[in-house]
Amino acid sequence: MKLFRTLGTLVAFGLAAASPALAETITVGAYPANPPWEYKTDSGAFEGFEVDVAKEVAKRIGVDVEFQDLGFQALFAATSSGRIDFAISSISVTNERLQNQAFTQPYYDSDGTIVGKADSPIHSLDDLKGKTIGVISGSTGEAFAKANGEKLGFAEVKSYNAQQDLLLEAQNGRIDGGAGELAGFQYAIRQMPALKILVRIPTGERFAMMTRKNHPLLAKANDAIGAMKTDGTLAAIHKTWFGVDPEPGSSTVTPGPIPQAQ
Repeated sequence: MKLFRTLGTLVAFGLAAASPALAETITVGAYPANPPWEYKTDSGAFEGFEVDVAKEVAKRIGVDVEFQDLGFQALFAATSSGRIDFAISSISVTNERLQNQAFTQPYYDSDGTIVGKADSPIHSLDDLKGKTIGVISGSTGEAFAKANGEKLGFAEVKSYNAQQDLLLEAQNGRIDGGAGELAGFQYAIRQMPALKILVRIPTGERFAMMTRKNHPLLAKANDAIGAMKTDGTLAAIHKTWFGVDPEPGSSTVTPGPIPQAQ
């Protein structure tokens, strides 16, 4: 009997040694046509400001990370269903989104903008009356157009699935301007000199990693981002991608709590 127990113990030990626990991996969804936040290289690798943030968060909470290519609107369903653990893509924290999703503390403050041809006569929001405006489906640019289009007198709002499509339409004059996020447009139009920022719209937007409510790693991810702000890592990532230090007092350098719905 003792022999069988000994053999059993050895077999169990051998199986345990041969089958080590796999490292935990989180899946981060990203809309990859969104530089400088996230994009794919020719080799298919993900790069960008938020990619670096997500990699550092994963490193600090002790997990591996895989990135999944998703359309912007698909990110919301993917987090809610658990298909992905987190989503990045310059996703603004809004009270409406907090009803159904959860977010880490923000790590970037932004404004909205209208982008259009460099010789455009549009210089203010009042100049948008009678104009056709493009937006990315599901974005805060679309939310702005829905909330203000009637008041500002938009002739039409056209939705696009990709930022590049919107910018090409603006460049070719098929729309009068595109509503969207400032930094993303600023980055993109460096390669499209026929375009410029026409109007800057103060919105108080703040970007963060999005996840489903009650995700078990939300608190750890939030703590990691707070630590990255405190030790200067997040400021260094900001300088890498934008060429300047973040503004003092901004979300990039000021630790904060997990946002709560109001």
